[in-house]
Amino acid sequence: MTDLINFINNILWGSVLIYLLIGAGLYFTIRTRFIQLRHFTHMFSVLKNSNKSDSSGISSFQALCTTLAARVGTGNLTGVAIALTAGGPGAIFWMWVVAFIGMATSFIESTLAQLYKTKDDQGNYRGGPAYYMEKGLACAGWACCSPCS
Repeated sequence: MTDLINFINNILWGSVLIYLLIGAGLYFTIRTRFIQLRHFTHMFSVLKNSNKSDSSGISSFQALCTTLAARVGTGNLTGVAIALTAGGPGAIFWMWVVAFIGMATSFIESTLAQLYKTKDDQGNYRGGPAYYMEKGLACAGWACCSPCS
């Protein structure tokens, strides 16, 4: 049984998942008409005047810092150093290509989080992947393994 699980794990994490993520990134890049390029300068104009937050939320800059803290960790930093050491300058090029494609995936993920966030009894917002998967797919919990109604 352990051999079977290891075999499936190696297939999924070794090749299938990489192609699925790159494919999703390319799909989202095309569907959003290259959001990474179209709104690049707009990002700086929004962040320039985003230090103020109201009582019901956080500022745009605080949201950026929070998402960067969640996405960039020591694994990412050491992974870049190891890739540069093992793969040379070509590895840096491919990391930039995959990062560009991944920007569209990140944009879609953040957009879904904003669309499906909810306000709790204390007036705080709740959201994230579990919320938008449950509400967007109209499924309740992990019991929904078949296509949602």
